Amino acid sequence: MSTPGAIGVAFNQIVGGGIVSLTGVAIALTGGGVSIAFAIAIVTIVIVSIPYAAVDSAMPTVGGVYSYSTRLIHPVVGYIALFVHFLSQSSIGLYGISAGQYMNSLNSVFNPTVVAVVIIVGFFLANLAGAVIGSRVGLVMSLIMFIGFATFIAVGMQNVDWVNYPPVLPDGFGKLLEAAALLTFATGGAIVVVELGGEMKNPGKAIPIAMIGGTMLAGVLYILISLVAAGVLPIAEVADKPLSIVGGEFLPPAAWAFFILGGAMIAVISTMNSQMLTGTKSLLAAIDDGWFPRGLGAVSKRFGTPHWLLTILLLLGLAPVLAGVPLGELASAVSGVVQLIFVLVIVASLRLRYLRPDLHERAPFKLGPRTHWTLVVVGSSISIYQCYLLLSSGVSTPMLLTIGILALTAAIWGFIRYPRVKLVLAARTRDTGSSWVQSGETAG
Repeated sequence: MSTPGAIGVAFNQIVGGGIVSLTGVAIALTGGGVSIAFAIAIVTIVIVSIPYAAVDSAMPTVGGVYSYSTRLIHPVVGYIALFVHFLSQSSIGLYGISAGQYMNSLNSVFNPTVVAVVIIVGFFLANLAGAVIGSRVGLVMSLIMFIGFATFIAVGMQNVDWVNYPPVLPDGFGKLLEAAALLTFATGGAIVVVELGGEMKNPGKAIPIAMIGGTMLAGVLYILISLVAAGVLPIAEVADKPLSIVGGEFLPPAAWAFFILGGAMIAVISTMNSQMLTGTKSLLAAIDDGWFPRGLGAVSKRFGTPHWLLTILLLLGLAPVLAGVPLGELASAVSGVVQLIFVLVIVASLRLRYLRPDLHERAPFKLGPRTHWTLVVVGSSISIYQCYLLLSSGVSTPMLLTIGILALTAAIWGFIRYPRVKLVLAARTRDTGSSWVQSGETAG
């Protein structure tokens, strides 16, 4: 993957399902302060992204969330990172629900749940057959999506009631921070590039540009969209609602339909495609280390795709849709667990500079010790606080119990499999002379 290709993947993941899924939820929390919440989220993501970029520049790998935690902290920590990463894949359901809402706003004949199920199953089948969206098609889709959002901004700015713009903090500063924590999920898509570092031609150059620069550019777009979303109609009419509601107020019918299909729906589709593309990477690396039977990572002889793992992603995406989980609650749960992923990877980045100084010194992108420590401490503190804020305020008791049951099940399985993992890693060390071999490079 070239640098432009990496930027394309990052851009599609940032400017995607998050903005069209979560803006209405954030407006419900902050009113006219949604643009400030986006700005805080962007700053947070940039702080977290810099250590991310540093570790992947020094040690590019496939399945970075799992691999970095395993190689640089401890295999058990890697397993915990894998579990958290697995939970975050339920965002496939989040995008499905959002797609259903947008199609229903276009025409009530579209049942939101049916649309969500059809889209999720459709992308599962496409990825199963290896028919992922190619780079050229992805570029065209990105251009159409950008035109859709640009139309929304250009026309919408002329219809914002700046004199009577909604209050910035109607429910206090705490809700602003909760919204900002939620929106880190919408603005943090570029971190998916870490999962593809081993597939890039020049990861040291591609990763920092795609993650940091892409986030800043997407952030400007998000802030402009949110200003329009909160400033045209009364807050009560747009809170927890898709952007199509406010767009229908000022866009001509043809432009409104284009915004839904060419902007919002392509955003959801491109993000879901990227999620399916990267969601199995850490699981494959963990299977190679012995955490799960090798058969689980079997690859289709015809299409070359991991059919069992893709099936797991399908079930994980469908579960919240069929269970009727509210969009806001699902977003809080997914965003909350993603904060833990941030913490583990940026701590791993700090460990790298001391455990493998040779890799750190050769890295095309590296940080000074004082800067690195500051970013890790600040980034970890922010992420831990945001995780607590989201899970304690935005997630119901039944959802927390579900997460707890899944965590207990994963812990029992990990206890059973860990002896085998130790044997696999020990054998790899004997065979190669180092435990730092990237997962998948040996037979394990």
